[in-house]
Amino acid sequence: MNRLCVVANKYPNRFEPYILVFVQQFVWALADLGVECIVVCPLAFNIDPRYLLIPSVRTEFTEKHNKITIYTPKFIGFGQAHKIFGRSPAPLTTMLFSRSLARTLRKMPVKPDVMYGHFITPAGAAAAKAGRELGIPTFMAYGDATLDTIWELGIHRVRRELSSLAGVMAVSASSKKRLEDLQIMDAERIAVFPNGYRPERFYPRDRQEARKRFGFPPDAFIVGIVGSFDERKGVLRLQSAVDMLDGVLFACAGKGKCKPTSDKCIYKSPVNHEEIPIFMSALDVFVLPTLNEGCSNAIVEAMAVGLPIISSDRPFNSDILNASNALLIDPENTQAIRDAIAMLRDDFNLRAALSKKSVETAKSLILEDRTKRILSFMRERIELQVADRPNASENHPASLA
Repeated sequence: MNRLCVVANKYPNRFEPYILVFVQQFVWALADLGVECIVVCPLAFNIDPRYLLIPSVRTEFTEKHNKITIYTPKFIGFGQAHKIFGRSPAPLTTMLFSRSLARTLRKMPVKPDVMYGHFITPAGAAAAKAGRELGIPTFMAYGDATLDTIWELGIHRVRRELSSLAGVMAVSASSKKRLEDLQIMDAERIAVFPNGYRPERFYPRDRQEARKRFGFPPDAFIVGIVGSFDERKGVLRLQSAVDMLDGVLFACAGKGKCKPTSDKCIYKSPVNHEEIPIFMSALDVFVLPTLNEGCSNAIVEAMAVGLPIISSDRPFNSDILNASNALLIDPENTQAIRDAIAMLRDDFNLRAALSKKSVETAKSLILEDRTKRILSFMRERIELQVADRPNASENHPASLA
């Protein structure tokens, strides 16, 4: 059985149990399909001293009792976004992250057969470098919402670091096009896999029971959002739209500096990941006027729950949303958001039709199926890479389960 090493800059831990849960869920799906999974997640202890209390090696088990080994080496990092002395710290942080990864790989009793990095920096670039040094195939998942990480590391360095990748899994056609347009990766090495969900967790539930759990009014028309409270996600644009409407309340699951202040907001706090499906089930409509996404996990999960969707009419949504399952609006136009909410408030039949199509669309986005397609893509790319290098070592077979 092949060993796959997943490199991530964040992974759920005792202090951040819900950070990048979608990465953990993907790893679990891989493990449940028979792939031996190793996670390496270097932690910058100078940024968060609590990380020193996290064991350097630990194990976790999927709900099907498959084992995953997690390495969390500690290193000194400087973040990526906030400039230091007028310069981006991303190159330095990526270098230190990469060294931490390399030290961890050297200490492993058995080396991985395949590397996988999640996002470009620091994990994707570090995984690519490690793969080159170990002489093994390396892949990267690309779902960054913006170009910031590319500019912070530098476009020329990004092209150089990622040039050795066997393949990239983009979460949307828009993400794939971005890599092509920036000449970071040729189209043949990129495949599109929209994000997925776990059907045993996300499915339509009784709305009244869900509202009792959260203490929401039983007969109110409630729209809601799941995501960080920031300018990009648009929670305050949603607030402005709802404030213009009669008979509408809104609920927000998340946190951030743009916290809602309206009296019409009946919830504005984080929700445990296990309770997100119940929170969503308490809503009448899911609204996400986001400016940028890779592929929104929240939208995928809201569709699985059976909610009508109001979201952005921008290319990043085109793989999962269309006129049959959503009202697509200009996310920067508060009046358009308001009008879409009013339309669904006043038209039960339209809500029902969009809800039905949401559930139908979600059937093609199940996480296990997505993971199988990714594994198939990786096998194909590895076989092509081996074919291009006939003298490649036989110690790295072209299979992943």
